[in-house]
Amino acid sequence: MEALKAIMFLKEKRCGRLKGQTCADGRSQHDTIPKEDAASPMVAPESVIITSVIDTKEGHDVATTDIPGTYLSADMDDYVIMVLEGKSAELMVKTAPSIYRKYLGMGSDNEPVLYAQLQKALYGCLKSALLFYKKLLSDLQDYRFVVNPYDACVTNKMIRGKQMTVCWHVDDLKISHADSKEVSRILKCLEGKYGKLCTTRGKVHNYLGMTLHSTKKGKVKIPMVDYLKEGIEDFPEELSGCVATPAADHLFDIDPDKAQLDEPTARQFHTSVAKLLFVYKRARHDIQTAVAFLTMRVKLPDKDNSKKLRWVILYLKGTLDLVLTLCASNLNVTKWWVDGSYTVYPVMQEHTRVTFFVRRRAVVQLVNETTTQH
Repeated sequence: MEALKAIMFLKEKRCGRLKGQTCADGRSQHDTIPKEDAASPMVAPESVIITSVIDTKEGHDVATTDIPGTYLSADMDDYVIMVLEGKSAELMVKTAPSIYRKYLGMGSDNEPVLYAQLQKALYGCLKSALLFYKKLLSDLQDYRFVVNPYDACVTNKMIRGKQMTVCWHVDDLKISHADSKEVSRILKCLEGKYGKLCTTRGKVHNYLGMTLHSTKKGKVKIPMVDYLKEGIEDFPEELSGCVATPAADHLFDIDPDKAQLDEPTARQFHTSVAKLLFVYKRARHDIQTAVAFLTMRVKLPDKDNSKKLRWVILYLKGTLDLVLTLCASNLNVTKWWVDGSYTVYPVMQEHTRVTFFVRRRAVVQLVNETTTQH
């Protein structure tokens, strides 16, 4: 068995705070642990958006919270060895000399080396997210929460005739209920199991890269201006001029003779498209068609694809003030609209789109799949 190396790094969060973290380099575990045995469920962006609309419509008290030391609360269920080297090994020995001093050795480069068996799930290990998911889900079920049949990271519980909803992505939770005291009560229960939580209450929440702003008029606004500005600033090309649409009428035209991008530029293209995919799924549905096409070109992008990407970025630069605003007029009347567009590509591919309506108001577009016809 290969020992996993310990990695220590610093990360600057979007709020400006620095976060230090030690994790395991679990890349070697990909060879021994099947993906299906390690994949952890994640809350769908659509679930977050729909529950936020319901919260605003019904006047729920909302709390978003972060569980500290997430994975360390879950037990490791495999035999995993991690190696600490250099200063990391010395620091570990200082935390408990009576335990670790006798196991400290010297490596081939005369640097301190310490091998340790992981008893708790650690960030970087392939199964850590799944182990924590199982623990958190078990704890919520002990409080009589029931898993939503459509999203494994959404649970509900009826309290005094009103529904409490908890949705989460790893250690980031969103909790809502009509009674603020009930929200405080579940937060207190979670603190009893996981320690002091970092919690935000009120009408504005920064959650999973989105800003959820509930207004007095029963509407939810989801601005992602800061995220878009970062993406525009990181784009390597000059962005001069303006465009009125996310794509031109030749978006789906493919020229097989166009020169492919060099490797560094292709990597930047892939990164930029991934960022656009993140933002369109949450707050900018107007770029959906353009992004759907660009995601099909990330493996072998050419110069024509690069121009189409620049067009989308230029459009976003000129429309930063467009903010997605959602509301519901009646939660008892829901409708689904499914639309399929066929043979929109020369290679006979199709788009499928599903839009979810509450009464007469569109809440969210849930699906935009592209498939190949055989």
